[in-house]
Amino acid sequence: MPQQEEHLRDYLQLIRKHDFTLCLSVLLVLGTALVISLRLPKTYAASTLMLLVQSNTTSALPSTNLFQSVLSGGVDRREMETISARFSTESMLKTAIENLEESGNAEAVSLLPSVGKLKRILKAQLNPDSDYINLSIALTEAEGGERNAALLVNQLVEDMKTLRRGDEETKLKKRMEFLENKRQEIQTQIENDLNALLLFARQNGSPETWVPTLTNLLERHASIRERLETNQQQLYATRTHIAYLQEQLEHLPEQTKISETTSYDPVWLFQQEKLFNLESQRAADAEKVGKTASELKGLDAQIAEIREKNAQTSPTATTVTSGTSAHHTYIKNQLLTLVPSVSRYENAAEHLKQELRTLETELTQMLEQIPENQIILTRMGAKIQRTSELAEEIAKRSLEAEILYAESKLNTARNQIGGIEIIDRAVPRKIPVSPQLRFIFVIAGIAGLSLGVTTALFIEYFTKTPENLKDSMS
Repeated sequence: MPQQEEHLRDYLQLIRKHDFTLCLSVLLVLGTALVISLRLPKTYAASTLMLLVQSNTTSALPSTNLFQSVLSGGVDRREMETISARFSTESMLKTAIENLEESGNAEAVSLLPSVGKLKRILKAQLNPDSDYINLSIALTEAEGGERNAALLVNQLVEDMKTLRRGDEETKLKKRMEFLENKRQEIQTQIENDLNALLLFARQNGSPETWVPTLTNLLERHASIRERLETNQQQLYATRTHIAYLQEQLEHLPEQTKISETTSYDPVWLFQQEKLFNLESQRAADAEKVGKTASELKGLDAQIAEIREKNAQTSPTATTVTSGTSAHHTYIKNQLLTLVPSVSRYENAAEHLKQELRTLETELTQMLEQIPENQIILTRMGAKIQRTSELAEEIAKRSLEAEILYAESKLNTARNQIGGIEIIDRAVPRKIPVSPQLRFIFVIAGIAGLSLGVTTALFIEYFTKTPENLKDSMS
């Protein structure tokens, strides 16, 4: 059996058919809602709007905080959420209640509900895209109504300002103390690094001393090499000259003729005189009477012998006077002078070579140490510079902390304390926030109308019989 199609007019006819049921349902629900609304206690709310002010500091922000600060409009959203959550803590509520009692509001405090209920009904909301926090609470007339709500909200804000101010002062004091200790520590480190640098400079020198020292060593090295070459040349020249003089001395006679005298030979003169005497004796014997021929022959033989010897003997004799050669003596004197010079030149050369080796060793060590010492010196200087920059930065931060601490002691023109400024203070308002009769009537009307329609549908469904179905089909 195909299902019969129903139109909108069928539902309208159904409503017209059961209009009494609909009206009765709406009136019944509205009446019930009205009775309940009138019996509900009136609730009054109070709220305050506060501004969280960023600390007035010039210190650099880390990249994460900077990114978060840009996204949050300049204030850390976590800090705002922390403040909002802290309002609902039991300690804050108890402190606010105690402060209200001390300020002479004991009667109002006695009407307040328990701390657990206050934690549930207290609301701290963050306004999106702003630095505002809206703190509100709703209390019934039995709990003090709008007056207690305003007192409690304002007291919470004042307590938060005082608490944050104390926290800021404590943080600033600890920060100043930490920065001062750090500054002294860094100053001590700078002094130790400077002493180490000075000790290193005294032991190994510095670029200001390395260049003159190296220049002096190189000049001394060049001078010693020049002196050594000159000494070697002089030694070679002296040895060559000595060899030449010794060669000359070998070809020169040690003695030389000084004078020459020619005279008659005394032997010849003696023989001549003897010959003359013998001839004179023979002539005398020949004239004498009684001399025999044998005696005369003896004299003739002697005369012949002497004449023969005189014939063999030169009648003159030459006398030569000799003495030491002046050239030979001059050469020997030069040799006597030059030979010790060789030893002197050799000793000087050995001394210069030893000095040159010592100087070369010193130069080698210095050339090997200068790069390493330069690196060490550069690192030590860079470390001192970094530490000095850190000390300057700490001094700046310390000055900023002192300025912030001094500013925290002063009340600003806008009565800003602890980074919180009250924009709108909570005031008692006689307009209740609940029950909201208009809203309740609207909801009750909708609920009554829904109940009436549902009731009409159920009635229509359960009252349908086969005869009604036949009539409807026909």
